Amino acid sequence: MSLKIIAPTDKTITPSGTWSIGARAGDFVFIGGMHGTDRVTGKMVDGDEARIRRMFDNMLAAAEAAGATKADAVRLTVFVTDVAKYRPVVNKVQKDIWGDGPYPPRTVLQVPALDQGDIAEIDGTFYAPAEGHHHHHH
Repeated sequence: MSLKIIAPTDKTITPSGTWSIGARAGDFVFIGGMHGTDRVTGKMVDGDEARIRRMFDNMLAAAEAAGATKADAVRLTVFVTDVAKYRPVVNKVQKDIWGDGPYPPRTVLQVPALDQGDIAEIDGTFYAPAEGHHHHHH
């Protein structure tokens, strides 16, 4: 089984430190923790909902760079600094992105603090077989 680090593209963020946006291990794609940052400026997007939406967009762009789509998500972990405040926003954004589902399994965790004083961070695992026989969801 091969391990392949996912290189950033013009649609993804560029890592700011000693980490990669993701990796493919066999048929699975693992995306590192993503924030709601603007991919050009590297600055956090203003507004709770806009930032959480961008966080999802950044994660999905990284997955796409490895050949995975939102339909291939098998596990999402969302870290927030305030569950009561941000969980409803995460739900709203997910409904906008995934429509009426099916929704991937998800864990939402409240943490004391996040990098750069942010409100939310997400990582994801996707199942997208690499051998050219991609399954397309309709």
